[in-house]
Amino acid sequence: MFNEKLLEHDPLTEGVEGGRLNAIIMNLQKAGLWEKFMTEADIAPMKRLRDIHDQEFLNDLHKRSYSGLDKLDPNTPLIKESFEIARFGAGGVLDAVDKIMSKEAEKAFCLTAMPGHHAGVSTSGFGSLVNPIAVGAHYLTKKYQMQRVAVIDLDGEHGSGTQQIFYGRKDVMTVSIHEYPGVTGTGYYDELGGKGALGYNINIPFPSGYGDREYRVCVKEIIEKIMWQYMPQFFLIGFGTNMLNEDPGSHLRLTETGLLQTLQLFTEMANRICDGRLLAVLEGGTPGQLMGRSVAQYINLLLNKLEISADKVSKDELISYADWYGYAKLLKAQFKKFWRL
Repeated sequence: MFNEKLLEHDPLTEGVEGGRLNAIIMNLQKAGLWEKFMTEADIAPMKRLRDIHDQEFLNDLHKRSYSGLDKLDPNTPLIKESFEIARFGAGGVLDAVDKIMSKEAEKAFCLTAMPGHHAGVSTSGFGSLVNPIAVGAHYLTKKYQMQRVAVIDLDGEHGSGTQQIFYGRKDVMTVSIHEYPGVTGTGYYDELGGKGALGYNINIPFPSGYGDREYRVCVKEIIEKIMWQYMPQFFLIGFGTNMLNEDPGSHLRLTETGLLQTLQLFTEMANRICDGRLLAVLEGGTPGQLMGRSVAQYINLLLNKLEISADKVSKDELISYADWYGYAKLLKAQFKKFWRL
């Protein structure tokens, strides 16, 4: 899902290798995945944003965008149309949900001009204005009366806003694998959900140096087991690239192949648990060819149902398996209070 309006924000996040969306579109065109599969997104209605964000917060955000400010904070650039552009990102998620639920599409990937998972009920920042993946998750519970939606955030930074929005709910389970400590200071493993929803907010904070092996084993040993007990009716994937070893946005060491392997595990889960209903939303990462290539590889995986074979542990692995084994015991001790592991 995409709308040309998103490109107006692209120069604000441009790096040495170009803009966030231009690099993605170029790679999709090169792979023959753009003209045939791109679908135009509409703008999100304000009532859908008000379902998860405070109305006064949205009004203030709108005013700030149109005030002429060039930055909301050091990491959140603004132009007058930024709020409107963010609404198009959320609108793409709503449109994709409708297409999947009507069986017009089996799976979808939604492009956004900026990450959204840091935006909470009445907070923005760290590059986020509104939270498209949260808009989509709530929409599934409201319009389609779903009782179990899983949001899997694979961005290298913790989705502090998504966690806050659903912290007291059981109908949306939030799961996040991220570097810790990170920019938000949130996302520790003892943040398990609010009263009445304990165990429905799962944080897996990775130390610097964790890579392919830790992601793969973590998904198999912890997340997959929880998903088979929760039995989500829809998977929403927060897709980022700042956990990749070539992205300077974190100190994690996931390879491009490792990312695809991880995504394939969640695709297989969706196929087996909820008839393949899966939607991915672009979150963060350093703009450039790495991000563009990674998005194209993932969309190719979704469309062509590729099989990604597991590589042997990379030779530059920094963490021994004994380190993960000890850390996993600590994580499981927290989650075993709520789930069989």
